[in-house]
Amino acid sequence: MQRILIATDLAEQGDIALRRGATLARECGAQLVLLHVMQDGLPDDLHATFERALMARLEGQAIGLRDRFGLDVVARIGVGTDWMVILDRVGEEGADLLILGAHRHPGLIDLFRGTTVERVAKACGVPLLVARDDSNRPYRSVLLATDFSGAAREALVVARRLAPIARIRLLHCYTVPFGGVLRGTARGTVMSGERLRARARAETAMETFLGGIEDIVGPSDRELIEGETVSAIRDEIRSAPTDLLVLGTHTRSRLSEALLGSVARGLMADPPCDILAVPPSIPV
Repeated sequence: MQRILIATDLAEQGDIALRRGATLARECGAQLVLLHVMQDGLPDDLHATFERALMARLEGQAIGLRDRFGLDVVARIGVGTDWMVILDRVGEEGADLLILGAHRHPGLIDLFRGTTVERVAKACGVPLLVARDDSNRPYRSVLLATDFSGAAREALVVARRLAPIARIRLLHCYTVPFGGVLRGTARGTVMSGERLRARARAETAMETFLGGIEDIVGPSDRELIEGETVSAIRDEIRSAPTDLLVLGTHTRSRLSEALLGSVARGLMADPPCDILAVPPSIPV
């Protein structure tokens, strides 16, 4: 990893993203690029005044990071629609990782659809880290929610490189066929057999998924749960301290409907911890 782009709004959430980005950049020797996006449409004189003021503030943050962490840091100002500018700058800067600060709106979770984070996540071609927790220590506990896809396997490899000293746990949620339609005495008998078969299929899939990289995740850190994904993820994070939740996406054009559709909307709108969304085929 050679270059990390941090998009900051110069508010508290942006400061959290800066501290996390600085920690990661120090660990891997990467350059930090700080980006603030200002809206277009101001009169020329006001635009120039605002741009100078914002750049001065951003440069101040860059200097602080250089002095504190000994990093190579550059500051950039973009103009336009925030999520569009951010996505453009990811490519222009050759960023290997994009970091955004989490913006929480308690009681307004449904409004997350269409926000900057979700729009960026849907089209971002590099790993996207949504930073929630204000910490500058390396990640020590990582949870990866997997559907056993190739994208999830790539996400696991990226997670190990991003958090080399962390304990990584895998969580897979599976469903039992016919569970919602059977009724009466037949339900118990049939469900018992279907539950055993579903569990066995999940165990086999887990072994296949980890083929060749079993050393990344120990046997005791592979969790198979019957149930709904979001609830299981939140329960797991509550039961075991977790610094980072990792999700793999299936395409670069949209979030995976299987794992990252409504799941990501709910989790990123009210993140339980830092979240890393990894698209496929990422060179790290």
